[in-house]
Amino acid sequence: MRRFALWLIPLATAACIHPATQPGPVLPDRPGFSDMPNVLPAGAVQLESGFTDDRVAGTTYQTAGEALLRVGVGSGLELRMFGNSYAMRTGGGAAATRGMEDAKIGAKLRIIDLPDSVHGLTPSLALLVSSSLPTGAPGLTAGVAQPEAHVAADWTTSGPLSFAANAGIAEAFDGAAWSNQGSAIASASFDINAHLSLFAEGMRVVALSGPSQSATYVDGGVTFLLGEQLQLDAHIGRGISRGVSGERSFGFGIAHRF
Repeated sequence: MRRFALWLIPLATAACIHPATQPGPVLPDRPGFSDMPNVLPAGAVQLESGFTDDRVAGTTYQTAGEALLRVGVGSGLELRMFGNSYAMRTGGGAAATRGMEDAKIGAKLRIIDLPDSVHGLTPSLALLVSSSLPTGAPGLTAGVAQPEAHVAADWTTSGPLSFAANAGIAEAFDGAAWSNQGSAIASASFDINAHLSLFAEGMRVVALSGPSQSATYVDGGVTFLLGEQLQLDAHIGRGISRGVSGERSFGFGIAHRF
């Protein structure tokens, strides 16, 4: 029960924060692998949440929650709290594991902010830093804080297409040894109309040191705006490199600007 309460912290915090102005349009970082460079303005609050079902080698890993609370504090900075998920791992010949994943805290800092009407080689750009916290259940927690940092960029065009990219580095602990990992993500989105958009992306995770393995994933999906402050999404993905080629995932979620 104590661990389940950790997932409720972002919900309670969002309910207690009142923006000084009317909420603007929702600016989600979900549902794909990549984060976007947009930063919430001072006083803005946004909650993102979802569910994912991931299956590989006879093992099913489901996450319910995926809670991310974003709070704009001004000067191009937002604070980010990841309540993360209640996770369920079953199959694979092992006993089922259930409980909360590790929470995470972080921040996003705007570096270059360009309006969508500006098209060119220079992207909008932001720096994101975060660290997990060893708050999860046995069998799901790393037991230590795991830091990471990445930059997020996007480019708009005069048409319905837009492009985004992320590049980052992270430290991961598997319970016995540390690994350093690099990542690169490229994505494209297509606006069918003012409410409906499609996206596709690919992610390459590269083992820089330690026992971790390199892997490549692709995913795609759809987002749907209900008004300006609420977005629904659905996505499907798979692994395409050796070692993860049998991995399949799907999920759905929601983002709400307060």
